[in-house]
Amino acid sequence: MLMEAVAVVPKLPETLDELEDEEILRIPATWDEYLDLLETTPYTIQFLEDEIIIMGQATDTHELLVARLIKLFAIYFDDLDSGHRVLGSNVRIVIPDQKGDFNADLSVVRGKSEYGPTKKGRDSSVRIKNPEIVVEVLSKGTRQFDLGGKLLAYQDIPSLQHILLVDQQTVTAHICSRTDRPNQWLTTTYNALTDVVPLGSFALPLTDVYRKIELGV
Repeated sequence: MLMEAVAVVPKLPETLDELEDEEILRIPATWDEYLDLLETTPYTIQFLEDEIIIMGQATDTHELLVARLIKLFAIYFDDLDSGHRVLGSNVRIVIPDQKGDFNADLSVVRGKSEYGPTKKGRDSSVRIKNPEIVVEVLSKGTRQFDLGGKLLAYQDIPSLQHILLVDQQTVTAHICSRTDRPNQWLTTTYNALTDVVPLGSFALPLTDVYRKIELGV
């Protein structure tokens, strides 16, 4: 007599206290399992290529940089009056074909948001498909993930033009910008306080980003 296979629900930590600061944990899961756990897990989880991604809690340096970047982006795009909107990390960024689902530290959308679906196929206003810019603040624990699989997944978003990665250990910013050639991106690294990072029409001075930030923490 054949025994029916019993689905094994991925086991997640009960709290983020089980992880070190900014540690990253990967747990195998399907897209549907991820969506089910998303509704019941009391902390943020993300998804990439059949794995649930869990990150430990951010340091105060990380959050200071995020707050500074949101302020600088909001001031510029509010004054530009171009229909751009600056969003924080609680909005999810959907990668096409159920490849990934991320919480960027900051994202910029031009015009109205295009929403991603829930498991039941309804549009969700907490999941967007059309960011023009995404920003991530790198840490020791997340640097490899952010510069690796996450970066490549972001490049699958048709609307995305710029990916900015800002380091919290040193004065370093990586900017990946889409070129005029299909599927081609140009990556440039800036590592001096006098550098200005170009994001389309927005010129972002690193001296403003890192002002009064204690690095290496």
